[in-house]
Amino acid sequence: MPAMHDLSATLKLRPVRIALLTRPNDLRSIRKFMRFSVCLWGGAYNPIIPVMKSLPSVWRNHHGLKANTRDITRGYIRYFEPDAYVEAEEGLLEAAGLEGFRRKHVIGTRVLPLSGLMAKQHNRDWAEPSFGLTIFDAMRDIYTKELQFETKQPRPASLVKPDSKSLVTEAVFGCYPGDKLLEYFQANYQTIFKPKEIPASPDAWRSAFRMGHLTPLRFTRYKIEAEAEWNDILTLFVFDPASTLDCIDIWNMRSEQRSVLPVPVDWWADLLPDIRALLKLEHRPIKGNLHGLMHDSIIEFARSISEDRANELTKEIVGDLPKEAAIFKLWRTPVWRAPTKQQHSRDEVPLALKSAEKYITLSVDEMSRAATFETLAPEFAYKCGFGKLRWINTVQPSHFHGDHLGTTLPFNTFDPYSTMIQGFGESVLIGREGWSIGLQYKDINARLTIPSPESAVISALKRFGIEARLSEPGHIAKQILGHIDGLRGMRLLADARTLETLNTMAGGIRRKGVGDDETEELFDRRSKPVREWHALVERRKQQDLGVLSLNDFTSRNIIRLGLQSRCPNCANLNWHTLTAVDYDVTCERCQRSYPFPQSSLQKNNGNWSFRVVGPFAVPDYARGSYGALLALRAISNLNVGHSPMVYSTALSLSFDGVEAEADFVALRSPESHGLQSDPELIICEAKSFGAGPLITQKDIAKLRTIARKIEGSTIVISVLRNHFVDAELKLIEPFVRWCRRPTANGEMHNPVILLTGHEAFCRINIDHTWKELGGEHAKFAAFEHRDSLMAFAEATQSIHLGLKSYHAELREKREAKRAVKPNIVGE
Repeated sequence: MPAMHDLSATLKLRPVRIALLTRPNDLRSIRKFMRFSVCLWGGAYNPIIPVMKSLPSVWRNHHGLKANTRDITRGYIRYFEPDAYVEAEEGLLEAAGLEGFRRKHVIGTRVLPLSGLMAKQHNRDWAEPSFGLTIFDAMRDIYTKELQFETKQPRPASLVKPDSKSLVTEAVFGCYPGDKLLEYFQANYQTIFKPKEIPASPDAWRSAFRMGHLTPLRFTRYKIEAEAEWNDILTLFVFDPASTLDCIDIWNMRSEQRSVLPVPVDWWADLLPDIRALLKLEHRPIKGNLHGLMHDSIIEFARSISEDRANELTKEIVGDLPKEAAIFKLWRTPVWRAPTKQQHSRDEVPLALKSAEKYITLSVDEMSRAATFETLAPEFAYKCGFGKLRWINTVQPSHFHGDHLGTTLPFNTFDPYSTMIQGFGESVLIGREGWSIGLQYKDINARLTIPSPESAVISALKRFGIEARLSEPGHIAKQILGHIDGLRGMRLLADARTLETLNTMAGGIRRKGVGDDETEELFDRRSKPVREWHALVERRKQQDLGVLSLNDFTSRNIIRLGLQSRCPNCANLNWHTLTAVDYDVTCERCQRSYPFPQSSLQKNNGNWSFRVVGPFAVPDYARGSYGALLALRAISNLNVGHSPMVYSTALSLSFDGVEAEADFVALRSPESHGLQSDPELIICEAKSFGAGPLITQKDIAKLRTIARKIEGSTIVISVLRNHFVDAELKLIEPFVRWCRRPTANGEMHNPVILLTGHEAFCRINIDHTWKELGGEHAKFAAFEHRDSLMAFAEATQSIHLGLKSYHAELREKREAKRAVKPNIVGE
């Protein structure tokens, strides 16, 4: 029967995130989208993504806005990770770099014109959403369960009239469409909640934000829980509702990890008493803090409000407020900025939404790579609907599983069909929340196909235009991992003397001459007496080097027991497996039979010995596999938080007419505070033992070619010796300095990690090893020097090359430039 691999995962239900692609000054489209969103479950979290030909003047010279307009648009997309898009005008999808979404698949498209978001079905006189779940289902649910019966405390609600001169109603309270096909949304809201109809005014603001009245926009959050990773901070956003740019900002801010309170600037004077009261209420001691720290609030001014105007408004509100009650902010948090490889901040990810959650176990068939599970659906949703994409299930795979499943995968935010995960006949979106599957019906099973780690890595390389296939050393390394139960079993090989023993026992080929004069000399595998292996195991047990007994090696078919005898015909020392031993045996060399020497056995069971078998019998340290796998083990053990990683053993790479080999390629997801990022690509050049230079100019040239092809990839250079020789360092240092050149994002172009036997044979963890070594190593023994690939690269570069930290070096260069003054000729 095919093997099954279990994968634990968290399954979450959330609404569909629908993004509007629009020109930032397109008032009509923005108003229409905001009104459509009020008709959708979770519509308050539908982002508006500006697609710009040039940067609006009021957005220029603001913090974080040095990138070009296309980069900013893509930054918004990367931040929100929408499930579907609507275009305000045709061609915006391509302008945003989302042409991959234009393709149709089995279920259907995820792109529509804005006019198609609310579509009329045949033989119906009303329209329904093409994407997302209609809020009408939520209205029906709350009416059935609560409001059809007379309640002692009726739910207060408001319906604010739209302002034709601005977006204040749409952006702050929510406003239903005026289209006849959609008028049933407002009619049902009025029937169910009996709202108080009021004009857009400070009184409407007070009813919504001081008295807690329900509004159409707030109701879109029905039974949705926003999961914030950090403590909530109240942010009052002062904006001009006549500015579409400001309205885009306040609309999108609801998805940030903070509680946002919109304050129209022309209502500021009327709302001052209310704002002061809210700030005083928020300024309270932080629960559980022993140092008297207080909660504070942020008053942020929109980018259309000048600094002088903001300062005037600030003076008006200070009054009798405690000094630390509010922080004044004159810039927009650059959520569009590309994420860095440093530690996450709260501003790098939006709110995670969920309506339901459960834990599941996916049983993945090794042959088909498929698994099925029961999906989640909103309990209030009607069993079927018009749209194909009504809600989303996200699968968050556990990091703790074997080496058989490729669960760490590149994000496919810009092309939903570029993925190795397959769902309901449609590709699955992969992002920071996990694997997102769009669903239409309740009470159904979903099916996922999950790739092997090797397939995941090869697929990731293909994105960069690199064709990859498993090389001969890759096959050998893969077989080794199969024998020792994956990467965790590398503890058995994490000892230099054990590797030397295995390599001595392996066969070998010596080549002499060149061309037609080349000859080969074959060395047979050697046997080691049982007593030597017992001594090896006893030594490792005493040194606590990851071995419990000889069974650790025999049960994994690393070594195999047999009997030795000498042929009386040719004097060859033969080794016989237990199944081959008989009263008459055959000589391996002369192939003649002879009686087994029963009467001349050696003392103390000296005839019994071990031989290496399978991939361990391959010479030259299993064609370099030991060094590559031990380097991979060192990288996998960097972060105690167990950052998820998938890998492939050695691959042959083909790109741009270049043929190169990588000793391993891995995808590692930098995890911090439970947040996932697009995995980092790691490429390794590993060597074994040797007295002279192991790293050559040819190796460095190959790595330079790969680094040039894949910006941001991490390069690992590893040897099993405890040091790099001077000749190697002279080659490595210029390469490392070249890789340290800054990208457009200000980061190291390619972090380079330098590993030696100290890290490869690490017994407990790298911190402990470096602390024991002392000297330069001990300076970097703290955890922060290995909590990211970038930090670890900087530490190893400092240890072996004496280089300063990357950012310290950049600061020095900037300061040196400032210190240079132009020459003044004469006076």
